[in-house]
Amino acid sequence: MGLALFVDLFFVVSGFVIAYVYHDRVGTIRNYCTFMQRRIGRLVPLHLLTLLVAIFIWGGVIMLGKAANHIPSFQPRCIAQTALFLHAIVECDNGLTFNSVSWSIGAEMIMYLLFPALAWAGFYSRTGLAMGAGALLVGAVIFDSFVETTASRSWVELWPAFRALPSFAIGSSMFYWRDALRKIPRAASCLGASLLLLVAAMTTGVSHVLVLALVYVVAGSAVAADMQGSVRPIVRKIGPLGQLTYSMYMWHSILILLFMNAIGDKILHAKTGLMLVIGMACYASILGLAYISFLFIETPARRWIDGLRLFSASPQPVTAKSLG
Repeated sequence: MGLALFVDLFFVVSGFVIAYVYHDRVGTIRNYCTFMQRRIGRLVPLHLLTLLVAIFIWGGVIMLGKAANHIPSFQPRCIAQTALFLHAIVECDNGLTFNSVSWSIGAEMIMYLLFPALAWAGFYSRTGLAMGAGALLVGAVIFDSFVETTASRSWVELWPAFRALPSFAIGSSMFYWRDALRKIPRAASCLGASLLLLVAAMTTGVSHVLVLALVYVVAGSAVAADMQGSVRPIVRKIGPLGQLTYSMYMWHSILILLFMNAIGDKILHAKTGLMLVIGMACYASILGLAYISFLFIETPARRWIDGLRLFSASPQPVTAKSLG
């Protein structure tokens, strides 16, 4: 699995942040539509752009005769499914997509569709929400461990929405339990230690159940440290870079494909030393392109979509009347 379970940490953090910002803004259909409009403005423009770039790069690789056996389908139906995030629900053709990481964005969009139910549960019973999130997690682990028994099966191969829902629900639950999390002693130290353990577990082939447990410890410790105001100065300094995480995530597999797979391996047949230099250039390019993308592409696109004024919404508490 390597570092792949960092995506599950993303789902937890996303659940907390979405609950923090929107817990009282999805209580009516109009407000919920505004919520979805803003989430579309944040995620969709870059998703579509990276899809087009990936199609162009894969097309060039094929024209040069450098393509491997595992090629995403160029069928219009499959491209349309990916553009509409439907590849997070059902596979098309060979199941390969042009930007391999986009499955998680599709799963995230499904979480947004389900968020009003989580907000309603948290509003009326934070205990019920926490128990429900735990039950979802147990169900997913049982399914992964016992229902699918093929040797190649692992947590990262679960159906995207089924994998995302427990972590997103747990993250949302953490928002409603934030006052209790505030009482965790030495939360900043716990965050640092658990994060180191998480990276070590991910890179040494530890059971995914233990890795997931560490993911939730890291997320809970981070919330507690923030609530206590005990975040390390270094974290405060690098915090603004968090705005680039989506850009870096969406561009990294494309640039790795271009720099290391296409140029380094297929064209230059680079040895270890040259591949190391190419790798350094690749990761520097990811950071630079993420900054350019966020500043000049994502932000203007998001502002334009948010400014369409399709719905006139105002904050409203989630109640049974407003959701029913």
